Amino acid sequence: MSTRFGKVVPILGGVVALAWVSTASAQTLIDTQGEPEGYAAAAAAKEPKIDPVPPLEYFDETVDGVKGWFNRHDVFISSGLSTAYQWSFNEPDDNRIPFRNFDNWHNRYFVGLWQLALGYNPTPDLNEFGGLIRFDAGRIARPGAVKADWNGSGIVGDTEFEADEIEFEEAYVLYNVPIGNGLTLKGGKFVTLLGAELIEPWLNPTWSRGFNYQFAGPFTHTGGLATYKVSDMVSVTAGGVVGWDNVEDNNSSPSVIGQIAVSPNDRAALYVNGIFGPEQTCFPNPGATQSGCNRNKRGVIDVVGSFKLTDDLGFIVNFDYGSEDEASAVNPGRHSTWIGAAGYVTYQITDRFSVATRGEWFSDAQGSRTGVQQDLWNVTFDFKAMLSEYIYTRIEYRHDQSDVGVFTTSNPNILWTGDDSVALEVGYYF
Repeated sequence: MSTRFGKVVPILGGVVALAWVSTASAQTLIDTQGEPEGYAAAAAAKEPKIDPVPPLEYFDETVDGVKGWFNRHDVFISSGLSTAYQWSFNEPDDNRIPFRNFDNWHNRYFVGLWQLALGYNPTPDLNEFGGLIRFDAGRIARPGAVKADWNGSGIVGDTEFEADEIEFEEAYVLYNVPIGNGLTLKGGKFVTLLGAELIEPWLNPTWSRGFNYQFAGPFTHTGGLATYKVSDMVSVTAGGVVGWDNVEDNNSSPSVIGQIAVSPNDRAALYVNGIFGPEQTCFPNPGATQSGCNRNKRGVIDVVGSFKLTDDLGFIVNFDYGSEDEASAVNPGRHSTWIGAAGYVTYQITDRFSVATRGEWFSDAQGSRTGVQQDLWNVTFDFKAMLSEYIYTRIEYRHDQSDVGVFTTSNPNILWTGDDSVALEVGYYF
């Protein structure tokens, strides 16, 4: 174990233990369904009904009518929109902020994501079927962000569909096998179990995505999962997938993925996630240069703890450790590793206003994840206002820092070690 890794683990463990103890007095149990932590936390933290700012009550009434119509026909519907303007004080000459694949634009106003999800019985009871389709459009759906490799070539963007800013984020079917407490089977394309953040900006504490979410693990998978609810507090998920962000496999070997979720009450939850398998592209597919594509393995251990310390104060911690054979960017043919840790604090000031902050560190020791051998860290502060039950606005300040000069400026020949940016987001979600 490296010295750096050895120092991080006890600190993280101490923080998790302290937060766990501080939430132990609550007794109401919550369900764990083998979903990413963020979806469960966002569902639990949905704000109470907000009085709309005139004339936004017409939008809320329309949404309520649409939701009611679909519900009467036993169809689940959800939708969201995130638009934002961002300014980088580095004023990069190409109007792009490095290492910000989901939200990298400078001095531009873009539709980051518009999303529509339709489903039937998304949490089936015993011996019931269900399913869901989630469609994305916007900057986040483009190559380099959440767009998957649909043809297994190892190059995202080499087909017309892959080059477009649209994506089927999820499309899966469910069946709850009547065994014991229920064995829920999921098959298709679905979001990963790993990570404390999500693709959808409106479900995250901050508008922008952190380095850990972007570089430590995958975003989506194609394959199958099986989730068994051991008890009211514990569930176990395991499955096989074709890889990281692939629809068709880029080699001939699958990866295994799993999760252990423990939630003793409605104030504390701990998720231990992992994925392991070969992810390098095989020749003769385009972009392939490696000979050991089925031999070289990539693995990540991801731990997420979510704690509600009071009715208004929340705390999330996230730790990632990953490695891959023959993936070093600085020593070709050598093993690579990466480590990341993040903490989030959220506070609900009133039903309408909330604040959040994130601090994180990501170490790419061999440059295999970011393309540069570096340590990255950032601090982010957000203030969010609900203008109605469904419409919101949010402002963000973010500082990024690296231990090497990697951030572009107005002069293409000058790179700085840091970048400061501010953003204004307006959107809706239901």
